[in-house]
Amino acid sequence: MVPAIFVLGDSFVDVGNNNYLPLTLARADFPHNGIDFPGRNATGRFSNGKNAVDWLAEKVGLPSPPPYLSIDSNSRTSYLCGVNFASGGASILNETTDPQNTQSIALWQQVDYYLKVHEHLMKRLGSNGAKKHLSKSLFFIMIGSNDILRYSRSSDPKKPTPKRYVNQMTTLLKAKLKVHDDTTDTDA
Repeated sequence: MVPAIFVLGDSFVDVGNNNYLPLTLARADFPHNGIDFPGRNATGRFSNGKNAVDWLAEKVGLPSPPPYLSIDSNSRTSYLCGVNFASGGASILNETTDPQNTQSIALWQQVDYYLKVHEHLMKRLGSNGAKKHLSKSLFFIMIGSNDILRYSRSSDPKKPTPKRYVNQMTTLLKAKLKVHDDTTDTDA
């Protein structure tokens, strides 16, 4: 049984974190977004209904992980079923952050938020309990579309070749995932 789903990513899997970012231009908390979602309300998902994470959660019998920024810092019980750190406009490479979008949760910040959740779970469940819980959890990562989009739109003659650019993205993503892997190593 899967106890939790943890999500890192961009607008494809953001379930409302950007609703809590007052300076962002990447928002989805207005109609037509959500017209096919239960309740027919715009929730901050960049779609008219459920996104891939919602469908995955439904398939494994869990509620969709809530946006990290929506969780009351005094009531973190929902961390046990997972949390969603994704943010519309997020990218892997810091230099591909859209200068017109003054605020999104970059991948490095999402990983930092995850580490805070990990620390909370360690305190709540104990070291072995947290490791066991996380080793059975799903980690859904969908990010990179903004990096590719910004690369393709760039007219900078000094930009790297596509292959080198993708290698840069992959190297940084692997480094960030290594941080995650180090927190879930277990013999349980």
